[in-house]
Amino acid sequence: MNINFAFLRHGYGCHNAMSNLVDEGVISYTNANKFLKKNDGNLNVFTSDIVPLNDPVLTNVGVEASIYNGCIINKILRQLPNLTGDENLQMDKFNVVGCSPLIRCMETAYYMTRKWKNPPKQIYVFPLLREIDESSNDKYSETSKDIMRITPSYAILPIQEQKMYLKKLGILEYFDFSFVESFPQERIEPGDIHEFIKWFNKYFVNLLEKRSGSLNVFVTTHAGVLRDFSKTGYYNNSGFVINTTKKIIGDSTSNKHFTINKLISLNDYITSYNFFRDYQKYNKKSYYCPSDRCGQLCSVANGTNGTNGTNLKQIGLECNLDEEFVQEKKIIGMRKTDKTDKADKTGKIDKTG
Repeated sequence: MNINFAFLRHGYGCHNAMSNLVDEGVISYTNANKFLKKNDGNLNVFTSDIVPLNDPVLTNVGVEASIYNGCIINKILRQLPNLTGDENLQMDKFNVVGCSPLIRCMETAYYMTRKWKNPPKQIYVFPLLREIDESSNDKYSETSKDIMRITPSYAILPIQEQKMYLKKLGILEYFDFSFVESFPQERIEPGDIHEFIKWFNKYFVNLLEKRSGSLNVFVTTHAGVLRDFSKTGYYNNSGFVINTTKKIIGDSTSNKHFTINKLISLNDYITSYNFFRDYQKYNKKSYYCPSDRCGQLCSVANGTNGTNGTNLKQIGLECNLDEEFVQEKKIIGMRKTDKTDKADKTGKIDKTG
């Protein structure tokens, strides 16, 4: 069985934006620190003027960019057989769409697939994909797990609160939480792509009625999880594809007959496909407010709101899935399978998960 996993980093989140908003003078350094303050037991949310952004969501810019970049990424994925010369990378459609158990990845999985020809009706919330403590040499240490628990950008809200948020957006019906509900410990464990693939082959593949041919899996996760596996940095909404082979023997619960064949970095293609990554110029209050995203951001932001003070400003990104770029061409023999590639040289990559 040929299985392609497309692992993508989540969209531009509220926590990603904080330092940039400080640089642009939209919010103060003090307030940014309050939004990202660790809950070490000294914080009293009843007396603090700002509540930390635990399990942060996407910014409005991040939503718009995720919809656009999802269209771009879909184009690239459909072209990979031509770009690489490998027919096993055929991904005209995805059988499975999933995400990390953090809200920003749930949103990203939904928004990145909106412009697809057949947007998924079901998005699985998967375990073993949560962001990791990127500052640690041992992500499984108790110290790292404690950092993940008390740091807003790593923190994970209870499932019921996550469902309430998705319901508020009107998209809860698209999400299947059954796997994280069945694997509560794995849900809160640090993400690990090797461990996730093992878990997927043992518990998900075995549920499939058809276990032959090809299976394409699209998953949104985090910067630290991607870097931990590939040793490379990725922009928001970018990532890599892993081509794998699994021999179906018996009940297929064993991983002994599973192999990873190659890794394809999407960083090598996004420039030619007009992928959006220029968030810096949109770090203005008018692109964030008025809105209730990012908690109390709009109550402390400097500057003017969107159009007429009532309408949120948008970038105006447009992507037509049927329109093929002139830049599309066959690229064979480039460094696509080396998992130790250096970070993309085209610009700065925000490493915050």
